[in-house]
Amino acid sequence: MLEEFKDIDTIVYRQLYNGLKKLSHAYLFNLNNNVYAEDMIMSFVKSIMCKYHTDKEEYNNCYVCKRIDDGNFPDLKRIYPDGMWIKKEQLDELQQTFSTKPIESLRRCYIIYEVDKLNKSAANSLLKFLEEPLDGIIAILVTNNINQMLNTITSRCRILTFNKNNVNDYIKYSNIDKNITIIE
Repeated sequence: MLEEFKDIDTIVYRQLYNGLKKLSHAYLFNLNNNVYAEDMIMSFVKSIMCKYHTDKEEYNNCYVCKRIDDGNFPDLKRIYPDGMWIKKEQLDELQQTFSTKPIESLRRCYIIYEVDKLNKSAANSLLKFLEEPLDGIIAILVTNNINQMLNTITSRCRILTFNKNNVNDYIKYSNIDKNITIIE
């Protein structure tokens, strides 16, 4: 599944593909508003969490991967800002949930979207979780504003930065009418 992105962002693809051999405990993805980034990240997560298949067709028909897409896989937790901020209570709940063993996978994974929106106490809570990583738990942190992140958090993560898209990428990804003339 990850292979379909091989030509989209070669550098990030190679880092993710090679990273599957030796996983880090924490990844920080700097999206750069890349239209393919979230799909690529989810393909990476599926590659980590589900080992039942080897090609795209098998991924598309996989019960585990469908549950990951639907948000119904117990060993994957997604956190989004609650209002304008990600709050400490959300991170406390995550740590409580991940204090037990995985249910269906060999690993557990959490994704924090817009991680630059951590309030101060949530950032400290995440930092403690990153400083003392538990075996089999992988953090995926996602942001478009890496410069708003605390250095203490970024220093504990493997940072992957996506390329910015050009106009043709937006047209292709959005399936916009191909009769548009682009003046460069």
